[in-house]
Amino acid sequence: MAKVKLDTSQVGRWSFLTVPYLLERGGLDPEKTAIVFEDRRRTYGELREQSRRVANALIDQGIEPMDRVAVLSRNCVEFIEIEVGIAGARAIMVPLNWRLQKDEVRNLLQRSEARAIFVEDEYAPLIAALRKAGDLPQLDFAVVLGEGEGELGYEELCASASSERPAREGRLEDPHEIIYTSGTTGQPKGAVWSNGTVIWNSIQQVIDYRLGPEDSTYAVIDLYYIGGRHDFSWPILHGGGTLHVKRSGGWDAREIAEYVAANRITHVLWVPTMLFDILRLEGLGDLDFSALRAIMCGGAPISAAVTAQAQEAFPSTDFLQVYGLTEGGGNVTIIPAAYAKTKAGSAGPPSMHNEIRIVGEDGAEQPPDEPGEILVRGPAVTAGYWDAPEKTAETVVDDWLHTGDMGYLDEDGFLYVSGRKKEMIISGGMNIFPAEIEDVLRKHEAVHDAAVIGVPDERWGERVCAVVEPEPGGPAVDEAELIDFCRERIASYKKPTQVFEIDAIPRTASGKAQKFVLVERFSKAEAAPAEARSD
Repeated sequence: MAKVKLDTSQVGRWSFLTVPYLLERGGLDPEKTAIVFEDRRRTYGELREQSRRVANALIDQGIEPMDRVAVLSRNCVEFIEIEVGIAGARAIMVPLNWRLQKDEVRNLLQRSEARAIFVEDEYAPLIAALRKAGDLPQLDFAVVLGEGEGELGYEELCASASSERPAREGRLEDPHEIIYTSGTTGQPKGAVWSNGTVIWNSIQQVIDYRLGPEDSTYAVIDLYYIGGRHDFSWPILHGGGTLHVKRSGGWDAREIAEYVAANRITHVLWVPTMLFDILRLEGLGDLDFSALRAIMCGGAPISAAVTAQAQEAFPSTDFLQVYGLTEGGGNVTIIPAAYAKTKAGSAGPPSMHNEIRIVGEDGAEQPPDEPGEILVRGPAVTAGYWDAPEKTAETVVDDWLHTGDMGYLDEDGFLYVSGRKKEMIISGGMNIFPAEIEDVLRKHEAVHDAAVIGVPDERWGERVCAVVEPEPGGPAVDEAELIDFCRERIASYKKPTQVFEIDAIPRTASGKAQKFVLVERFSKAEAAPAEARSD
């Protein structure tokens, strides 16, 4: 049973507009290459057939409408067809971050009550261990991708299933996936995307970026993440173009730049960290980017100076800064190419189906140029958080999403993002929540208490720093040991890059850490070396 109440008023006769329809619709050339991954390819015809087989296989295995089916895998050619197949069975996908540790994976599978999982062979032993320990009683079966052994192999499962269109009829308001915005024991939030969210987001990008069969993108972001599938990737497929996919696991700026040039990619999404590294490549101007029509940059605000560098390095390419968030359905704003220079530093006006308000602490709408919290309304805004009605009621009020981000609108309606009301850290385009890191640090025998902050970093946007109070009479605080302690218990990208010792964490009268004091004190500390922030 779905645990989020969804608005069905707009469904009516348009209920056939589901994610599988993006591949079932007429007009797609079945012989055209849809996906390229390393030396493997899928045509649109093959992608359609294989996704049908996935759907029918899940139905044959007893998956019912609204059951949750998880995916734990790095980027691969199968990822999209699995997504469509899950939707074809009217089940709900739960994409998991492959970087998560055992406890984090257990938590999300238990929270979502996933009945099945598609797991890459590298991570199959982790799932097997959790099941053997009795931690996942609701998980009926696991499908293994690759060469690893398991109860069900992906190729064998699909080969035994029908390639006919699944008999189940999906609906526009059906939940399509649960995207967890963090992953830890600290109760991550699962934002629900419906079929309608995916469709609206895709339509917006197809129109705003004028995407068609001649276009392509190179997905270097992980596909489990909203930016990996829903920024350019699905819209490119919606338009009949070609999606090139990079294997997950870090990035090399030169490899990315050379691939984009050699394969004449037309549209790319680069988070600020990638853009920062690519702009500093020697010989960048010697590469042929004549086919590159647009660079979308999102994940964190970027400065006007970096924007100017990008426009100079790619003079024939539209440089598009955007603002978006998981709960907001993808791109909330986009800076039109015509305003990229005159409105440098802005994330642009609302995209075609969105509205934005800026409100003060009293909830009143702010006049132009006055900062406040950013509120978003539109058909792609999340229906709510999975199994968290109180958090949903707090975040989505009268159809307006309270983002927790701060910014202002100028008199022309262009958004400028100035910071975050919440404490979330964004480093390299990844969302990091301090509370989960603080909980880990407090378990170390040398730590009495901890406060984790994000401080500015030119390359990563922000870096994670931990400020710790030592345990009286305990062992000495050792920075390297504490960083390793975190690395072993949470995903590597969340670990602190620096640890500072302090006699007492400054606090308010109610006992809350005054993190702004810590940011002021430690933000000018020398940045950790680049390798310390590896994923």
